[in-house]
Amino acid sequence: MKKIVLSLLAVTAIISCNSVGNNEFEIEGNGNGLKDGLNVYLKMQDTLTNNLVNVDTVKIENGKFKFEGAVKEPSLHFITIDSTENQIPFILEEGKITVAVNKDTIYKSIVGGTYSNDQLVAYSKETEKIQKNVIKFQETNREKIQQAQMTADTVTMNALMKEYKTYQDQFKDISLKHVEDHPKSYISLLFIKQFLNDPSFDLARATKMYENLDATLKNTNEGKNIKKKLDSIKKAEKKK
Repeated sequence: MKKIVLSLLAVTAIISCNSVGNNEFEIEGNGNGLKDGLNVYLKMQDTLTNNLVNVDTVKIENGKFKFEGAVKEPSLHFITIDSTENQIPFILEEGKITVAVNKDTIYKSIVGGTYSNDQLVAYSKETEKIQKNVIKFQETNREKIQQAQMTADTVTMNALMKEYKTYQDQFKDISLKHVEDHPKSYISLLFIKQFLNDPSFDLARATKMYENLDATLKNTNEGKNIKKKLDSIKKAEKKK
């Protein structure tokens, strides 16, 4: 009996050590070969200037780094590391978030552990093939684009733009499907925001997608801003 009690206490201790409280986050990062002592920065986008501003800084120790803190609602954040280029985008939200750094190609680092970040990884994998095709298109047609711009060759430019648009449409289709299939994913909210910046996007469809979102997303600052924009666009349409 004593052994059973001790086993239960041990399990409870493990669970309590691994759990993250309500409205709290924990980011555990694996530097994967990055030198100890390098600074790791947690950043967010300033709403007024759109510049990245620093939220917290830690150092890599024994190949790892860790951020902890309180979080009221999910939001887009970034991780940057000394001596590396580019940022690691992720959703800062309640729970335990893991970051596996790819030191050679930072933007290929994998973030997971919470629902929205797992969905972000799944979306990235789904669009990886399209991204490769875009890079191949740019590399193949770089000289042709430059020549067409220099000679004002609108026929060639229009043909290239038409081909490039097919990739943009593929990205858009996958993003639309993500929003409609994942009403609890924070990146669904970010996609709707992008759609509203496109004057040709179907307002009725954007409204329906927003209405189908989980209430927790609608109550975020980003969700409230999108609602205001939807209402503003609808008023403008009525005036027309």
